[in-house]
Amino acid sequence: MNEICKKIHDIGIVPVIALDRVEDAAPLAKALCAGGLPVAEVTYRTAAAHDAMIEMRKACPDMIIGAGTVLNREQVDSAIDAGAEFIVSPGTNADTIAYCQERNIPILPGTANAADLEVASAFGLEVVKFFPAEPLGGLKMIKALSAPYNKLKFMPTGGIKESNVNDYLNDPVILACGGTWMIDKKAIEAGDFKKIEELTRGAVRAMLGVKIKHVAVNEEDGNGAKLAEQFAKLFGGEVRETSKGWFGSDWVEIMSAAKAKGKHGHIAIGVNNVDRAKRYYESLGYTFDESTATYDDKGNMKFIYFNEEIGGFGIHLTK
Repeated sequence: MNEICKKIHDIGIVPVIALDRVEDAAPLAKALCAGGLPVAEVTYRTAAAHDAMIEMRKACPDMIIGAGTVLNREQVDSAIDAGAEFIVSPGTNADTIAYCQERNIPILPGTANAADLEVASAFGLEVVKFFPAEPLGGLKMIKALSAPYNKLKFMPTGGIKESNVNDYLNDPVILACGGTWMIDKKAIEAGDFKKIEELTRGAVRAMLGVKIKHVAVNEEDGNGAKLAEQFAKLFGGEVRETSKGWFGSDWVEIMSAAKAKGKHGHIAIGVNNVDRAKRYYESLGYTFDESTATYDDKGNMKFIYFNEEIGGFGIHLTK
């Protein structure tokens, strides 16, 4: 998979944008990045697309900016000139796909059926758009189509919203989801980009599903088993011994200080996708101890510790 698609996967949601005014591009880009989604698909549904991408790049140099609703070679050239890093088309136009490959820019062509996937496969593509996702049958349809085309990943767009985005993202055949629900047109018209940032944060929270999975307490006096029993009684759970200590219910872990990370203990943060959560927290300035990372048999990260402690507690992400 090319590097841009890998980055899109780790972000998870691609805001799909149609701007009427170029002057809205920079504050919109800043709001999306501040909210945790440093990526945008700027569609050629309006005349502002080319200049909007230029202004977004100036405002947020590290943002991943792509061009959507690209229909022909002229728009491919325009998008590349504006600094686009990927192209999204509504259909599988063979000439547009071939030209993007000639210009060495990733393209995610729109697909809706097996015939479209045949075209994409013939060009050796790895990722396609699926549009309009919900009207075409949603994830159930994508999974049915992906069975014979199992080398393809999908970016569904159309009908995706906060309430169903994880239905898609939790399936390994999905690269990311395109969506518009955080792009409130009335807020943009009113210049209320704080609302766009808040909607974006809500989208990220819904995608990541962050929650405290358990808290671990370090013990040094040899009373770990007794402490575990006390916590198990408190929370109505059972004591479970591990290689590093005991669980006193599913919520509290007692660890030997000699085997523990964190001065006082640690906090386990459960998330829907560790790779995406790691990328998000890195965007907030946190760093990670890569030596602690573990992976599943498909190479997806399932566990990693932050470098930072908070209040003497280590923190790790877990699936």
